[in-house]
Amino acid sequence: MRHKSITVFFLFVSLLTFTLGCWQLYRLSWKNDLINNINSSITNPELFSQEIIDYNELTAVKLNKKYKAENQPIFIESKTYQNKVGYHAIIPLFFNDEIYSVLNLGWFANKNDSNVEKIINKFNQKRDVIVYLRFLTSKKNLFVPENNLDSNTWYSINHDDLEKYFQDTIISPYYFVLLDSEIKFDTNPIVFLRNNHLNYSITWFLLSLSSIVMLIIIRRKNE
Repeated sequence: MRHKSITVFFLFVSLLTFTLGCWQLYRLSWKNDLINNINSSITNPELFSQEIIDYNELTAVKLNKKYKAENQPIFIESKTYQNKVGYHAIIPLFFNDEIYSVLNLGWFANKNDSNVEKIINKFNQKRDVIVYLRFLTSKKNLFVPENNLDSNTWYSINHDDLEKYFQDTIISPYYFVLLDSEIKFDTNPIVFLRNNHLNYSITWFLLSLSSIVMLIIIRRKNE
């Protein structure tokens, strides 16, 4: 009975880890397709359409001149760039004179950076501006502090907090991050995509194989 229980246990572990390895291979294929699509969108970004509600996150698009940036920045704390600590400047983005979303202008050394206004002016003057999409939600990382609207201290881009702060409804399911090198150099969205699924799958397959080997060794010892 004991030998049967051990056999069932190792077979279960082997099957489970093999399944997880196959799942990671599926995720690897999905992630590679996503990266290829994002790279393609960066090379040849399409005009953003509010009618499309299923954009992949980090997809690059172009915003036409109907989108206007307002010089009402909030600053996300503790953002690093080239080992320097600074802020991300976030500004409201209007469409047809109504707030539609927010735009992340990227990293700035301090909150009084005069470049913020210059970048906003460049944005509003350019015909089509390249940006990429991030999902705009009210969720936050467990270890990120709460935003303090009273003191105007921000740690995350939070949909509900933004609506309270700007006292208006934000209808877009996305916020935008500036990617246009003619306005300001910033990070390629690909850096946010970690693709370690091949390593994970190899680990799970090795665990599956190890379980079978252990089972064979134990059974031979008990023969």
